[in-house]
Amino acid sequence: MTTEYTEPVQVHPTAELVTPAGEHVQVDTGMVDLVTALWRKGFTTLQCCQDVGAGIAGGGCMYPVERRERYAAYWDGFAWLKMLTGHMERLMDLAAPIVAGNGWEATVPILSGRLVGFANLRYPSWQTAELVGLVEAASRNDPESENGSA
Repeated sequence: MTTEYTEPVQVHPTAELVTPAGEHVQVDTGMVDLVTALWRKGFTTLQCCQDVGAGIAGGGCMYPVERRERYAAYWDGFAWLKMLTGHMERLMDLAAPIVAGNGWEATVPILSGRLVGFANLRYPSWQTAELVGLVEAASRNDPESENGSA
């Protein structure tokens, strides 16, 4: 059996944002509020998707073509966020009140026998606004955050 891959394509509508480092990036519109809240809190984001299932079904990921339908069905309605591992650990602490029982999955890949420096989070996309609220509340209460009350 030959495994067929295609180059990923952008599936969801995007908005152009400027990272804290000054780089211009495209972010799925459904993730803009979360990404900007995370940046204000001092987190580094690497990639994101507002609906992984739709992204996979539309060819937005490097899954083999013959497996896309299965993975798309599994991740339907889940958002994806890729961050530095330490930042993901902090985010999961902030998100603790809304994680239980909702299928959240945070993973750190192992490549060449070593943990990589990033983590992936998949969570129900309907919880994005709740997550934004938790991050923003933490920023208001943290003098180290860009928007903290120093």
